[in-house]
Amino acid sequence: MRKTGRTFLAATVVVLALTATGCASKGGDGSASSSTGGTGSTGGGNSASDAQAAALDPAALLKLVGEKTSAAKSAKVEVTTEMGASKTAMKGAISWENGLQGEVSGNVGGAMADSLTEAGGDGSITARYLSDAMYINMGDGMAAQLGGAHWIKYGYADLAKLMGAAGDSLKNQLQNADPVSSVRALIASGKVEKTGTENVGGVKSTKYEGDLAAADLAQAGGKGLTSEQTEALQKQFTDSGITTEHIEVWISTDNLLVKKVESFDSKVGKVVSTALYTDYGSSVTTSAPSAGDTVDFAELMQAAQDAS
Repeated sequence: MRKTGRTFLAATVVVLALTATGCASKGGDGSASSSTGGTGSTGGGNSASDAQAAALDPAALLKLVGEKTSAAKSAKVEVTTEMGASKTAMKGAISWENGLQGEVSGNVGGAMADSLTEAGGDGSITARYLSDAMYINMGDGMAAQLGGAHWIKYGYADLAKLMGAAGDSLKNQLQNADPVSSVRALIASGKVEKTGTENVGGVKSTKYEGDLAAADLAQAGGKGLTSEQTEALQKQFTDSGITTEHIEVWISTDNLLVKKVESFDSKVGKVVSTALYTDYGSSVTTSAPSAGDTVDFAELMQAAQDAS
């Protein structure tokens, strides 16, 4: 495979990891196949939950939202991620009961789309998340560059070996993700504000926003976060080179997260991630692609090194 293609494949995992964590920090162990289901909503609410929420200050309310959203275990999601001059737009369904699992698909744009075209792709992309690996399919054109295999396996254990500290950070983010990491971050800021009400996809929602500075995290332990959650946020900021993150969340009347926007400057440039959540409790079943249609990213990189 050409050097351009190999470089693009290495960069792709970073973008899809950001998309995933936009989808979704809670730990857990899973199997190579996961199925979860149930019932959930983001709509009507009830008088009891409305009264309970009204009695809480924003930080206490967000803590309640975090608990309820985490307990829902799965949802349908639409995520748009802008990173520097690249953009991805993905939709699908995910579960966070046993770490991040599920599948999203869509298209890439901007500089990433140009690189994908040069590497043989057609702009389409599908990402499948399991407990031990992420699999990416970039269409028939890319498959022709990979000996006919449509799926590239990015084993989480290999990311740290191949990419050092950055890969280790990606591994942790991908294995420990749920939608409410941004809610926890707002709680940690200690400066969250209610900034209005809006209709999000037909759901009446209340908007909260705030800025989380890296310096705020040292005092976050007394704001409803566990020491483990605080440490995870600190590590994410340090590894990504983030000094301040602006966060906006929209909460339904039944206290579920329906939308979030996160923006920050990082080592890879300006990042803006927007995620919409619906159909909490949706059934999510994920399994690894067939071995005959899969090539391992670590093996691709080793072959490239041997050839150079």
